[in-house]
Amino acid sequence: MLLIISEFMNKRMVEYKRKYLFLSIKPEFAKKIMAGQKTIELRKLRPHISIGDYVIIYASTPLRKVIGYARIKSIIECSPAEMWSTYHNSLGIDEARFAKYYSGHSSAIGIELEKIHQCRNISLEQLRMIDSNFRPPQGFRYISDHQIYHAINEFFNSDI
Repeated sequence: MLLIISEFMNKRMVEYKRKYLFLSIKPEFAKKIMAGQKTIELRKLRPHISIGDYVIIYASTPLRKVIGYARIKSIIECSPAEMWSTYHNSLGIDEARFAKYYSGHSSAIGIELEKIHQCRNISLEQLRMIDSNFRPPQGFRYISDHQIYHAINEFFNSDI
C-alpha cells in the first residue's frame, strides 16, 4: 500500500497544484463508491474544487475511517430533477431518498469521481495520533499538500 501512495504522491509532484477535498460520507454510500456502484457524490453546496483535484473518502460514523481516494472527473450543477433524470444510475441512492435530500433546494451538485482507489483504512483514532486536533468535517473540508505529506509520513513510518 505504501508503494501505491508513494506512486500517487510522485505523480502529483509533476502535476500543477491540486486540492484535496476530505469528504465525510455515510458508510453505506462510501462503500458503494469503493465498489463502483456510485460514481457521483451528491452535495447541496458546491465545494471550491476543480476537475483533476482529489477526494479523500472518509466513511463517517459508525466506521469513522478513511477508506479510499479518487480523482474528480467533473462537477455537475443542475436542478435536482435534471440530476435525477440524467444521472440516477450513478448516484447510488433511490428516488425517494434523493427527493428527501434535495427537498426545498433548487440546485443539486454532483461530484463525479474517477480513478477510485481503496487504501489501507485509517481510523479516526489513527488520524488523531497524527494530529490530536483533527475533527472530521460534517460535510467536507480542504486538506493541504503539507497535511497530506505529513499524514502519509507519520502513518506509514510509525507503529500505528
